[in-house]
Amino acid sequence: MFARDIMTSPVETIREDQNVRRAIDIVNASRIGAVPVVDDKGQLVGIVTEGDLLRRISSAGGRRPVPNTRDRNDALADYIKARSWRIKDVMTTPVVSALPTATITQIADLLLAHVIKHVPVVDAGRLVGMISRRDLMHAIMNEPSSLVALGDDAIRTAVKARLEAELAIGPASVQVSVQDGLASLHGDVETPLEREAARVAAESVPGVRGVHSDIQVALHLASRMKPPA
Repeated sequence: MFARDIMTSPVETIREDQNVRRAIDIVNASRIGAVPVVDDKGQLVGIVTEGDLLRRISSAGGRRPVPNTRDRNDALADYIKARSWRIKDVMTTPVVSALPTATITQIADLLLAHVIKHVPVVDAGRLVGMISRRDLMHAIMNEPSSLVALGDDAIRTAVKARLEAELAIGPASVQVSVQDGLASLHGDVETPLEREAARVAAESVPGVRGVHSDIQVALHLASRMKPPA
């Protein structure tokens, strides 16, 4: 699944010379927590987030003078961002964006790595959509049926394949059974972490409704991990 499949489009934008009040109106009307900022050619140049707007609103109540110290330039920059009503002064830039062909995994990595809630989708420099954390969660919880293993036998095969491909845990170590979408894991592994990783791998298979793990940490296997005395 790609960015183009889950993005919100079209997205209302704002110009960098417009007023912060306009951005607040857009956020309230669209219920999207960020407004992309574009120039007169439609190129993405920034983004105004709910955080930017809240900081601007909260700063309206106080008027502290800018100190005349060595940090005056930084203080002046903060003053402009906190007090200005012009979008260009308030917006976040540069913008973290994604291509329409980015996968949902890549989108999730961007959101987490940059601690952001929205990713504009850009094609040849032009904004084509927007993806929020909510869009991503909705996509994960509503995967197309073509991606979901159908029937207990298919789910069992998918779980076994996931264990072997991602954790190198084969059927000789862990056996899998599935009934009504509930996967049961039985067998022996070397460490408690490996046991937990097997459970997580099984849970992540589309179609699995739950996982019961009866995997044991075998002492004779764990002893192989200890260096000789």
